[in-house]
Amino acid sequence: MATSTPIELIDQVSKRIGRYVNHDDVLVRFASLWLVVASAFTAAWLLSYLFVPQGLLRGGNPGASTGYAGSITREFLWLFGWNVGVSLIAIGANTLRSVNTPMGYVIEVVQAPWYGAVWGTGSLAIGTGARIVPSPTVLVERSGPMEITAIVAIVVATRGVMIWHQESGPRWREEFDRVQSPSDWSLTRREWALLVGGYLLLAVACYREAVAIAQVTG
Repeated sequence: MATSTPIELIDQVSKRIGRYVNHDDVLVRFASLWLVVASAFTAAWLLSYLFVPQGLLRGGNPGASTGYAGSITREFLWLFGWNVGVSLIAIGANTLRSVNTPMGYVIEVVQAPWYGAVWGTGSLAIGTGARIVPSPTVLVERSGPMEITAIVAIVVATRGVMIWHQESGPRWREEFDRVQSPSDWSLTRREWALLVGGYLLLAVACYREAVAIAQVTG
């Protein structure tokens, strides 16, 4: 009986993941992409906590606040506005689709390990600079996982906002063809519900973070 090579196994796993993150059911897409993003975040968090110098990424986030805005309301508005901007960039990236994969998905999968490394190295913009010890309790106490979950919901809900499509690989060489316009876009009721829910969750996460920052700096 022939056995698969490592490359073949990776290809098989990649195709299986692709079927789920691009599923017709928006909830299946959400759960699948969330698992991918959460796995990338957790792996980077653990590895950076163990092996990367403390504080290495401090100051590396151009959107991070350089100080407390003066009130919880102003801090919340700053954080929410910044994260809404990030979400709009991800939605805009969804207008590009390579084979079956919207580019907004790629942004999330790339961003998650960077954020995990920020936690693992203690490089948050505001705080003591101590590493965040990997623990399930931390995931509940901090607002970061809620923000990630919210952005994932927004990205998968807007998967259909495609304009340009790259039909086949290799991805670094093939051109994108315009296949539709914004007038062709439509979201199902479940996609609208997930999109609105994503922004509501994002608002809650940003408010929690604003309160936490006020407690640290106040």
